[in-house]
Amino acid sequence: MRFERYGTGMAKGMSVTISHLFRKPITTQYPEERLTVSRRIRGNELIWDEERCCGCYTCAKSCPQGVIHIRTVEDGMVTAPCAQACPAGINVPAYNRFIAEGKPAAAVAVIREKIPFPVVCGRICNHPCETECVRANYDDAVSIRVLKRFAIEHDTGLWKINSKIAPSTGKRVAIVGAGPGGLTTAYYLAKLGHSATVFEALPEPGGMMRYGIPEYRLPTEALAAEIEEIKAVGVEIKTNSRIESLDKLLEQGFDAVLLAFGAHQGIKLPLPGADLEGVIINATLLRDVRLGKEVKMGKRVVVLGGGNVAFDCARTALRLGATNVAVACLEARDKMLSTPDEIMEGEEEGIIIHPSHTFTKIVGDDGHVSGIECLDVRSFGFDKEGKLKLDTIKDSEHILPADTIIFAVGQVPELVMIEGVSDIKTVRRRTIEVDSATMVTGKEGVFAAGDVVSGTASVVKAIAGGRQAAISIDKYLGGEGIIDETLAPPEEKMLPQTEVAKWERVRPPAPLPGERIKNFTEVELGLSEETAVKEAERCLRCDLTFVVDKFEVDMGYCIFCGLCVESCPHYALFMAYAYERAKYRRQELVFNKEDLLLSDEKQSSGYARPKIEVTLPQQTLLLDRDRVKK
Repeated sequence: MRFERYGTGMAKGMSVTISHLFRKPITTQYPEERLTVSRRIRGNELIWDEERCCGCYTCAKSCPQGVIHIRTVEDGMVTAPCAQACPAGINVPAYNRFIAEGKPAAAVAVIREKIPFPVVCGRICNHPCETECVRANYDDAVSIRVLKRFAIEHDTGLWKINSKIAPSTGKRVAIVGAGPGGLTTAYYLAKLGHSATVFEALPEPGGMMRYGIPEYRLPTEALAAEIEEIKAVGVEIKTNSRIESLDKLLEQGFDAVLLAFGAHQGIKLPLPGADLEGVIINATLLRDVRLGKEVKMGKRVVVLGGGNVAFDCARTALRLGATNVAVACLEARDKMLSTPDEIMEGEEEGIIIHPSHTFTKIVGDDGHVSGIECLDVRSFGFDKEGKLKLDTIKDSEHILPADTIIFAVGQVPELVMIEGVSDIKTVRRRTIEVDSATMVTGKEGVFAAGDVVSGTASVVKAIAGGRQAAISIDKYLGGEGIIDETLAPPEEKMLPQTEVAKWERVRPPAPLPGERIKNFTEVELGLSEETAVKEAERCLRCDLTFVVDKFEVDMGYCIFCGLCVESCPHYALFMAYAYERAKYRRQELVFNKEDLLLSDEKQSSGYARPKIEVTLPQQTLLLDRDRVKK
């Protein structure tokens, strides 16, 4: 072979290498395409995760060489990640299965075993369960909240058959606040036989569910129906009954008191110009709209804050006649506190987002708001004392024009009724301090739950706090604290998921953005039965598992194609790095489950360790061109 051919080959190789040096990263070459990380081709050794494996045989079925051998001895149930993430502990996989089987009423029974507000949570829950859904590792999480709503809309009342109310105990409990936490506690205490009386300062019960969440997200009729179910078990609700003094309430002879009056006081930042006409506070705006009061809204509106309440205010402003609405917040776009769905729907309706902003002053003209002066923020953090530390961009001052400024930077409880009660301590004079396990305050017989303890949180967290308060109050009154009951019919024997449904996550139907901003009609519609069943079938049944007695791989015939790793629905198999095995007797190449476990002695890739995988660079990127954004 002539030398020139060697030289030509080397030159071509060098040119390819140099061209790759100047090539853009694949994520910038294809900004509109979905990039997925391959779980294959990451090493030369197979690792098996005993905790994740459910013995479903999927890997063995996918192996082209037939080298994986599994034997299971018994079936069992574990708590799925979604159920662990739910503050109220709802058995999510169970109700998904009932929906998939065409039994929505049974699904409602499962949900009602843990919460008395399934209609509310089916519409406005922030669904932390979906964040932990294992299906998200495959493509997108199951639409758990939307499925909950479907089940409720097709309920037949099956759950009432097994619902029981205990005989009266003669004990009386006062509950201050008719929000999700207070009503949840009242519901369970009434079912345990205690007399529960709820005092509500506002004209109607519901707390922030009624006065803090817009009608287009949670219709009044839907909430009212749930509250009627709570009244049906014997809960007495006294509206327009503001409690000014805890001591006077205790003098009425109640055996226990729960403080659950929520966080209805909006926070106004101490900015110059904050007292100008046209400045509104989030809680006041949303409450006045719900009460039917006249609200003056300018055409140009800027909402300060990046959470769900900020978007509720912004979208409400649109429905009140504003034509240019913006949300400005301290957080970067990908760190905003609002849920992705709320942000997406807000942008569909025309809301402009200004992330990474801090505010210096509100400017005005003739005593009325004309805009807000801002700085761009490079980064921010908090010191040991909780004080905000900002890194702003030099010479980035600018003004966002506005006729109305809405503060939506948080809410705090009004603690007037506990002033002077020395036994009850507060946290930074903003929330009530309690024992997190029992919800008891420093004063005997007085408990607290909901936003008055946690600060502004979610409805499902308030429900969870109300459940814990009911348990503790019942024990305080001499009961066993057992509030759980079985309302759903037993499931038929189920098997772990061995095939993954290929269809994509469903998005609930909604009116066109241009139509829905014209009024406060509900913006999200329910699923059809066919769509709901298909979505429920996407669930991987993570709560079903088998005890794996034998998991064996014949490495003598394994070709390390990675199909077993790719097919595993529970991410129980990984590739790792190790030295090549120098075995000459084939029986020594058959590894049992103990040989396949990850140990510190093995020189394995970090990708075999799921807990640190997210911190490592992505190695193999595959373009999924079927999911290109149009």
